[in-house]
Amino acid sequence: MDWQTGLAVTGLAAAASLIQALSGFGFSLFIVPFLAMVIGPKETVALANLLGTAVNLTQLRAVGRAAERRTTARMVAGCYLGMPFGLAVLLLLEPRALQAGIAVCVLVFTAVLARGLQLRGTGAGWDLGTGFVSGLLNTSTSMSGPPVVLYLQGRRLAPLAFRGTTTVYFLATSGGAAAMLALSGTLTWHTAGLALLALPASQAGRLAGNRLFHRLDERRFRLLVFVVLAASACSALANALR
Repeated sequence: MDWQTGLAVTGLAAAASLIQALSGFGFSLFIVPFLAMVIGPKETVALANLLGTAVNLTQLRAVGRAAERRTTARMVAGCYLGMPFGLAVLLLLEPRALQAGIAVCVLVFTAVLARGLQLRGTGAGWDLGTGFVSGLLNTSTSMSGPPVVLYLQGRRLAPLAFRGTTTVYFLATSGGAAAMLALSGTLTWHTAGLALLALPASQAGRLAGNRLFHRLDERRFRLLVFVVLAASACSALANALR
């Protein structure tokens, strides 16, 4: 592990955790395109799930009680049904094609979220379906968040309930995804070492985000997040095409 890689991963983990703590989403959308350029897309999926597990575990105490438990449980069940299919995509696709696919997904999801589009459905079927799509994206690109965010925004949850539900959901699913990736050989000791190195920085970013949550203008912050996400995706796409 060279120091440039370690420094890049550490800085990206801190920034992604800050965004996640402030908005309830965006960790993987931010970190994955950049990491894919640094360590490759397949190792990126494994590393993002490891870091996401740690961030959401420590965030659980602050917001976990506000989660909608039934909705969360059904989405988690759907996610575990979808993750094996996503893992097959990860293992079969060529790395450059996978990196390009990740970049395109980030661009599409950023545009959808920025437009404020929402999924209006409710009920057990919608919970399971949202979780299934999220699980498919999790183990293939590590970007399980957008379907869940779109769906929960359509449910018009209060900010604290939204953050609590996403935190519990991502904690319950990212750990399972990491286990699947380890069994497939995608999660290596090198990836685990990078995760340990970046863990303190990710926790510092999480704490900073929690402190800033009630101080920042939400509209301006979300606009900044969308601009950063689009820039990261364009950079990753250009790198893949080269």
